[in-house]
Amino acid sequence: MKLIKITGITLLAVIAVACLFAYNNLHDRSKETGVPLRSKTEQARNSVLERIISTITAEKLNQLTHQQLMGVIREEEKDIFAGDHWRFTVDAPALVSVMRHEQQETVPFWFVEKGFRKSGLTVSNANYTYEVWQKEYPAGEIRLGINGFDLHRVVYFVTIGPLPGKPAPRILHHSPDNWPVIAMGKGAYTYNDWDELVIEQLPEELEGHTLFTTIRGRAREAAILKSFRKTAYPASPLADQIMLTWCDDPRITQAIQWRSDTSANKMSLRYWPMNKPKGRLSERAAEVQILSDPYIINDPMVKHWEVNISGLQPDTEYNYLIYNSENNMEGVTHSFRTAPQGKRAFRFIYLGDTHNDDIVEPVLRQALKDAPDAAFLVHSGDHVNSGLFRDHWDQYMHAARDIFPRLPFLPTLGNHDSQDGLPPTLYTQLFMLPREEASGLVPERNYAVSYGDARFYMLDATGDLQKIAYWLEKELKQTKEKWKIAVTHFPPYATDDAYPEIRRLWGSLFDKYQVDLVLSGHIHQYFRSFPIHNERVVSKPTKGTIYVSSVTVEPREPEPASPTYNEVYANIGGLFQIIEIDHDTLRFISKRVDDTMNDQFLLYK
Repeated sequence: MKLIKITGITLLAVIAVACLFAYNNLHDRSKETGVPLRSKTEQARNSVLERIISTITAEKLNQLTHQQLMGVIREEEKDIFAGDHWRFTVDAPALVSVMRHEQQETVPFWFVEKGFRKSGLTVSNANYTYEVWQKEYPAGEIRLGINGFDLHRVVYFVTIGPLPGKPAPRILHHSPDNWPVIAMGKGAYTYNDWDELVIEQLPEELEGHTLFTTIRGRAREAAILKSFRKTAYPASPLADQIMLTWCDDPRITQAIQWRSDTSANKMSLRYWPMNKPKGRLSERAAEVQILSDPYIINDPMVKHWEVNISGLQPDTEYNYLIYNSENNMEGVTHSFRTAPQGKRAFRFIYLGDTHNDDIVEPVLRQALKDAPDAAFLVHSGDHVNSGLFRDHWDQYMHAARDIFPRLPFLPTLGNHDSQDGLPPTLYTQLFMLPREEASGLVPERNYAVSYGDARFYMLDATGDLQKIAYWLEKELKQTKEKWKIAVTHFPPYATDDAYPEIRRLWGSLFDKYQVDLVLSGHIHQYFRSFPIHNERVVSKPTKGTIYVSSVTVEPREPEPASPTYNEVYANIGGLFQIIEIDHDTLRFISKRVDDTMNDQFLLYK
């Protein structure tokens, strides 16, 4: 990238300063993570980012060493990095143990400075081993520092216990305080975003100490070293990443969104029925928001535009284009068709995990070749590898650039889309979806859509399962459509004992209200269940629910699905599914990218 000098500062730095301001004002994650908006740590990090971006060329940002970075950090910033990450108040002397991942390249600078010593003890779970660093504190306040300036996702966790032979201290206050505090011991989890990962080995002297659970997303609070990225598809003044979604009735509305760089200031949507002359077009001004990421060195700030058209005619094809009124330029003409009235037959495409992989484009191309009349596209989650990285979404949108402008998209959240315990901010910014605010749920993370004689329930498997169950039952109770299809990332019957809470809270509702089909992903395998009711295989599909899990990327190491629950299993990837609903019949076909079929079945109702 060529850098333009302006009074000794790169143009990139000027953009980055504005980007940091926007980043601070758009990324409120306090309610869901316990990390306050613009914490002192994040403010200090942003000040450091601003200075290094203004003095180091883009090509050298990721070459910055820990020693060089420490030379840039001011004393007041260093104090914040060393003491504002965790705060505790105890009423008696306490032994503080910090469990640090042994493979983290650099020990956090404040460990030794604060007098922590490496004890020689270790704690481990199935994946990681942690060194135990310890220090004795008197009664009063305890302040601990950042996980590091790297983006090391296996963050440290903390226990507080008594000094030898002394009574256990009471924890009078701790911050952040939004995560559970539990007893240290075998079977205890440490990361709220991965609570299946539990402690398997620990020293006897740590048993029963107070364990403060955390999230892996805390690694990002002070991330600077090797944290800068480039997008392969930066924005331009022209509209791209054009996408169709629904946030209301598909028969009479259509939501359209797109991207531009920051030079575009006034854009609108022009549309007209395909069977009418363009001269009779309608126009709607677009709403805009800034998406900021100071770590994307060649595209730190873009504009995201949205329009929701209402008052359309059912079963009507419309042309549309994006218009820039500043330069009087019209974009390429695309088209969409509104949903029909009544119960006409239709087909849709279903995809599993895509992870912004190169295979996505050929899979989509083959799916549309096989189902050119598909009404929409359903995705069961894990769209990208990291939902927190806008450059991953750029790659994903580019792969679907010929599909998303003409085929409405029904996305579902996966664990990679709301990664490391942080909220799926980019997901909710990029997709206009129904907002179920009255239910107490976070808007756009769970929603339902009707099309023809089918109702689709898009469920966030990473969210509050109990709250979602309350909303889901209300939806199911009032559903009038014949066919009921749920989409959620985690497959409840992947193994004999998979996802017991999803089975208990959601599966019981699928049974009670006779949900016909549940579409999932996550496991990176293909499998289809027998009909299941009350966690048992039943003889007829009409007496139970069929569960299918699929994957678009290549499969991971074999992880065979439960033969107790699953009739079909294949360790393959590169898949897409075409599902047709025609009155009393549901036809399901699963194919590979080379157009070979790997599964098919019929349901009658």
